[in-house]
Amino acid sequence: MSTHYVGTETETLILDTWIKLNRANNSIGHVLRHNMDGHGITMTQFGVLEILEHLGSLPLKTIGEKILLSSSNLVTVIDNLEKQGLVNRQNNPADRRSVMVCLTDKGKSTLKPIFQSHLEQLVECFSILNEDELKVLGELSKKLGLNQSSKAKE
Repeated sequence: MSTHYVGTETETLILDTWIKLNRANNSIGHVLRHNMDGHGITMTQFGVLEILEHLGSLPLKTIGEKILLSSSNLVTVIDNLEKQGLVNRQNNPADRRSVMVCLTDKGKSTLKPIFQSHLEQLVECFSILNEDELKVLGELSKKLGLNQSSKAKE
């Protein structure tokens, strides 16, 4: 095992698994960030645009929850996207206290080739896994994530 920690077999296995999972995430993240740099946007900006494209206009709070970003950081990201004309803010008709973020036509046309490039990079990164392995990885990742999300709500 790659960890030098001396503990129980379970602890060592968990640490080893975490190291491998984290290294894989960092490696893929590096490839994806490099791809976004080539398009002149950050991964966070891409995440906001992608969410708005696939889910429609959303309140700031909902976007922050989906991309795990604090509201103060999210406001800066939205400000920058708005300056580029990719999104705009509108009053939320259902709740006057919140603001909806909407993808503009320019945002949609800008996102289309970036999303396609992103998808191609992901397909390349995951091409080492077969369909069954992808399903297992997805199920296990979801299980880990949901378990931690439920603990955070307690």
